[in-house]
Amino acid sequence: MNNLAVQTRALHKDYGKVSAVADLNLEVPSGSVFALLGLNGAGKSTVLKMLIGLVRPTSGSAFCLGMDIESREMEIRQKVGYLGAEPRIYGYMTVRQAVKFCRGFYQIWDDGIVERYLDVFGLPADTKLHQLSQGQKNQLALILSLAPGPALLLLDEPTSGFDPVKRRLFFNAVLQEIVAEGKTVILASHQLEDVERVADQVGLMHRGRLVHTCSLDELREREKEIRVVFQKEPPPELFKHPGIVEVKQEGMAYRIIVSDGLEEIWQSCAAFPHYALDVISADLEDIFLRYTGEGLKRD
Repeated sequence: MNNLAVQTRALHKDYGKVSAVADLNLEVPSGSVFALLGLNGAGKSTVLKMLIGLVRPTSGSAFCLGMDIESREMEIRQKVGYLGAEPRIYGYMTVRQAVKFCRGFYQIWDDGIVERYLDVFGLPADTKLHQLSQGQKNQLALILSLAPGPALLLLDEPTSGFDPVKRRLFFNAVLQEIVAEGKTVILASHQLEDVERVADQVGLMHRGRLVHTCSLDELREREKEIRVVFQKEPPPELFKHPGIVEVKQEGMAYRIIVSDGLEEIWQSCAAFPHYALDVISADLEDIFLRYTGEGLKRD
């Protein structure tokens, strides 16, 4: 496991008769950005909470940075940063008091990172936390998760409440800096734009199960979309190639989703009279829809 930051084996979490996470087998390479992608309720948050020790698994096993999540929980918390979807921060403290309070829990703490990102995000150090917007609270929670210099970061919807400028700042500056330092990031999100921008690998989750895992490049390369406008109705056999996974029609315009045999299918389309013919990478949202039967909701 030397090259894996996270590894799970049949990791399972039940709440009563409901399986929040079912038989999760996940491997996240060190130094990568891995995106857990799925709708709310897919199990993404539960996975991260089990990895950091906030939730106990019902069965199975998991390792963070080579450490068992159940027997070495305290060591993991010193080396793994976690940002929950709804961070809890004491509202009566000021920003600076919250920083000082959190510093006491860690052996390593980088005040330089704190000061730099307080300035980058424009957070007022002497303002009480209850006076901050939800986006500002999330920005502070992010800074506090970065300050101990974790080798692994678990981020659950990290830009929730961010305005577009701060969102872009996080992905274009903060996250790039983290990755440049060789750290590993697991990013749970339903924001497709965010995932497409930063992820090396993506895991699609649906109803507690990991339904597909691959590199983002592989996902894009594997699934292509042929867009063609025919001059007349094409023969039905044109769409019976086994590599065609879906066909969408609007009049004489067709969107043909292809997972294999792209060249052969393209040649078949080209041989039939047409006005326009093009090949593009399939949209990540459409890919998710095909794997799970449900679409992702955009904000």
